[in-house]
Amino acid sequence: MSDSVSISNLITVGVALGGWLAVHRFSAWRDRINHKRKMQTDFLVTAFQHLANSANRPFAPGAEHLKDMESALADIQLFGSKKQILLVEDFASEFAQANSASLDPLLNSLRQDLRKELGYEQINSNVKWVRFEGGVNAAQSAAPEGRSAGKPGSRP
Repeated sequence: MSDSVSISNLITVGVALGGWLAVHRFSAWRDRINHKRKMQTDFLVTAFQHLANSANRPFAPGAEHLKDMESALADIQLFGSKKQILLVEDFASEFAQANSASLDPLLNSLRQDLRKELGYEQINSNVKWVRFEGGVNAAQSAAPEGRSAGKPGSRP
């Protein structure tokens, strides 16, 4: 009788240990996948912000936004999708030839992928830019007649 109890207990302990090991491995795998996804998303959100800040600004050697753009383009080549890496290459080639290039296709691709990853509604329109280069006074003078470019929703 004691042999059958010992065998039964060994089987129970073996099944429990096997189950624990399987659950532990699955949890570790899931945590690793989630960490990679979060890291990729964080880097690409920052890259999007840096590129958006750099877009449609004058080229001034040494400007902070240009350093941010260089960093963002490097991050995209590391963490971006194959399509985004190709868009970075296209941007770099066009910029090298013409000393000017549009970031819109790359920003649109980043926006689409990030919104999908975060579970947000997809946007199919092009990115839009607002630049207040001369401060609020310049923005107000550039606003259409009868509208103020001051605080959002403000009326003259």
